[in-house]
Amino acid sequence: MSQQLTKAQAFKELYELLLYYSENRDKPVSGEFDFFENVKHYCSIIGMDYEEFIEEFNLKNEFL
Repeated sequence: MSQQLTKAQAFKELYELLLYYSENRDKPVSGEFDFFENVKHYCSIIGMDYEEFIEEFNLKNEFL
């Protein structure tokens, strides 16, 4: 996540994370992957409120 992303690229990454969540929320996740930290990172690039995003999409921390 160190490279500078445009807002469009960050939005694409958020979209892909949502797809990942819907497909894998009930499966084990690699220890290195932090879904919510990635969401927070991309939300900050776009200028979107992280908490509102999590609430709007009803993302639950207990799955990932």
